Amino acid sequence: MDRNDPVFRMGITEPTAIDPYKAQESEGILVCKALFTGLLALDRDGRAIPATALSRTSDAQALTWTFHLRDDTVFSNGEPVTAHSFVRGWHRALDPAAHTETAYHLAGVRTVRAVDDTTLVVELSAPDVEFDLKTLQPVFSPVPECAGPALNPEYNDLPVGNGPYRMAGPWLHGESIRLVRNERWAGQQPAAEEVHLDILDPVSALDDEFERFLAGTYDYARIPPRRTAEAAALPGFLEQEGAGLFYLIPFCHQAPMDSLDARRALSSAIDREALTEEFFHGRRTAAHSLLSPWFGPAHTPRAELAAGIGADWTAYHPERARAAALRAGLGPGAEVDLAYNTGAGHDGWVTALAGQLESVLGWRVRLIRTHARGLVDHRTSAAASGVCRAGWACDYPTPDNMLFPLLHSSCTDPDAGGTAHGDNEGRYVSAAFDELIARARAAADPDERADAWRRADRTAMADLALIPLWYRTDQRVFAADRLTGLRLDFDGNPTLTTVTARTAR
Repeated sequence: MDRNDPVFRMGITEPTAIDPYKAQESEGILVCKALFTGLLALDRDGRAIPATALSRTSDAQALTWTFHLRDDTVFSNGEPVTAHSFVRGWHRALDPAAHTETAYHLAGVRTVRAVDDTTLVVELSAPDVEFDLKTLQPVFSPVPECAGPALNPEYNDLPVGNGPYRMAGPWLHGESIRLVRNERWAGQQPAAEEVHLDILDPVSALDDEFERFLAGTYDYARIPPRRTAEAAALPGFLEQEGAGLFYLIPFCHQAPMDSLDARRALSSAIDREALTEEFFHGRRTAAHSLLSPWFGPAHTPRAELAAGIGADWTAYHPERARAAALRAGLGPGAEVDLAYNTGAGHDGWVTALAGQLESVLGWRVRLIRTHARGLVDHRTSAAASGVCRAGWACDYPTPDNMLFPLLHSSCTDPDAGGTAHGDNEGRYVSAAFDELIARARAAADPDERADAWRRADRTAMADLALIPLWYRTDQRVFAADRLTGLRLDFDGNPTLTTVTARTAR
């Protein structure tokens, strides 16, 4: 992109969806947020600000929320955006036929209704003082009448939205997505008149992106972990601590990880600091809690562990690991599965982590290598055992989005065949944990709420419901020689509406 060619070019891997009813990973979120504007937005400091909603209020119990909307916004086809548009979008996402993985964001909504064109009223099934933040997820987007049901292939591949961009044509699966500036958007028009997104092979995407960036083909790229030091020396290097986590899912529903001692043995046999130093040049922070430092020190339980309140099973401690393994009946020679998706920079550190388990515990670690979709199929199946690589990036700035979907008992929902349909794929169930989630959601006092989130984190960590590895850190690079104004948003994606071409000197 430059002043004579106002097209922003980048590569992505194939999204799960770009229709708001199902958009979920960073690629789909990137496209969906370019196409749609929700009730709220985030400023550059991560604070919620008005977008389509001018204001929002809740009753004293945080059971009923009222959003007052602008009356001057339209979809890219000219249809007015009203409270009815939001009701339509939410009902569409909750259609049982859709089987969308993002429906849990709406799980607390009992009813939603349009009082008139500019008044949206939401009644919740339980108190939730941070419900307004959840509406930042694309599943809460408005949709026009032409959207039809969730399973409408034409709209799925060519969504009509109310965001800064619109589709230039249908999504060409496996090839590209092209966006053009939406002249009817209510905000300030972006400098980039078009956004071209090439869809890359997920196995080689990181390398391809970075090489094409270095060649001048792309304006922005993610970075292969082994090339972080090289990228950090470039003028357009961006680094941002995010609200997310990389971790292992222990399958708690069957042997061997149905044993707490087995989970503790595995966790304390991992030298997280050594892995981050070797494979990420020390530019990842080893994780000793589920909530990242992004949420602030008030939310993390590490200080309590350091004070001797409970044992830190995320600390590298070979002797304690071996003792726990023996208590679990998993002495040398025990076989444990470790599943992961190849490519995307995971192969090296996963193999090294397996080597640590074999060295410290004498286990025989069976690596199950698959592609991204295959990994989802594996970890949701009834047969999944051992552990599995996973990563989570929060959709909105509250610990709720980390702890509830991944660990609440209502989010493990196996069908008759045992296949999981919630994000709690490890099948962790704890009444004490669930109670702390409810307490945090109902706490109007910020300190009381932070304490409940911290206690929930500590409870899950004591059970090692998930085995944290390192916190999310987004590292990207952009063409600083010809662009300015580009930042990383909360999702770790480029801010397409703020990037501009540098003025020629």
